[in-house]
Amino acid sequence: MTLDEAIERFRAHLGHERDLSERTVEAYSTDLAQMSAFLCDRLGREPGAGDVDLADIRAFLAGELARGLGSRSMMRKISSIRAFFRYLSRRGDIDDDPTAHLAQQIQRRSIPTIVSEERIRQMMELPDDSLKGRRDRAILEFLYGTGVRLSELLQLDVGHFVPFGETVRVIGKGDKERVVPFAGKAREALLDYWRERFGIGGDVESELVARRDQPAFATERTRRISPRTVQRVVARYIKQVAAVSATSPHTLRHAFATHLLDNGADLRAVQELLGHESLSTTQIYTHVSVEHLKRVYR
Repeated sequence: MTLDEAIERFRAHLGHERDLSERTVEAYSTDLAQMSAFLCDRLGREPGAGDVDLADIRAFLAGELARGLGSRSMMRKISSIRAFFRYLSRRGDIDDDPTAHLAQQIQRRSIPTIVSEERIRQMMELPDDSLKGRRDRAILEFLYGTGVRLSELLQLDVGHFVPFGETVRVIGKGDKERVVPFAGKAREALLDYWRERFGIGGDVESELVARRDQPAFATERTRRISPRTVQRVVARYIKQVAAVSATSPHTLRHAFATHLLDNGADLRAVQELLGHESLSTTQIYTHVSVEHLKRVYR
């Protein structure tokens, strides 16, 4: 069996038997396809599934490091390769698992840049009262007020908010659903946007039920908003209030978590709100908060 044939079997296994999300399956497949292409060049032929040894894998990973791949991407590639060869070994398709002695690279977490609460308040005042301005304010308030990921925001329909209370159902990584508290200014901004967009003048609940299949955030032509548009919206407004080198919707997620901790929120509560499986992922924000306290003390 060739390496590419084995990769296709593994891809089917991930999608059907392990029921992983399409995005995760695609990421694993891309990593393995890159390794296969590298080995074709290295060996001068199409490799078989049993032809790959530890030296080949190390050579591939060294090449990825040399081209400047970040630690997060390297960790994912190592995980993809480990899972693939363990799968082949369990099936008996290969005699030995070449990753058995592959060292796991330690991931170096960088502390995210955080926009202050004061700057966030200034940013929320920037959008105007046009339909586009109301939409932009709703996006900014929603990202900051709930801490959801960009991918989670993009999937939302009006129906996810019905009944229109103080929570919203979002689908996170691995297609896991969680309920996110949704109130205050974020709720007000979204309702204000929908009133203008849908021309709601009467009973809000019945109006929203009738539009439950509409995307929660849309272009002016009513199409579901694109990831790039949301990224541009966030970058445009953040750069007007804060001198930061990089901006993204995740910047508001970082601010959401850090500001909660700064104001006394429990770390495990923040973990649940963010949809993190591991508490260690959330702990990065405690470092940010400690640095904040040091600055205040000084």
